[in-house]
Amino acid sequence: MKHKNEHGNHQHENEHENQHEKLGTQRLKPLISHWIEHNTGHLEKIIEYARILEESGASEVAEHLNEAAEHLQKSIEALKSALRHV
Repeated sequence: MKHKNEHGNHQHENEHENQHEKLGTQRLKPLISHWIEHNTGHLEKIIEYARILEESGASEVAEHLNEAAEHLQKSIEALKSALRHV
């Protein structure tokens, strides 16, 4: 009987964990969507300023901004991938 009770408690714990996972997933979708939108706005500004700086002769700074933009774009793609799996 003791084994049966332990198994029953284990199943009950798993049900609670699954409920918490579902709630976490529901909360994560809008949060990840927000991060994507937010970071996309930053990405657009970084690209814009890199172009302006390149045109004004500050090509070294523009190069670093473009590198940052590439990293941010990869981050956005990773967030989009995460969103598809939530």
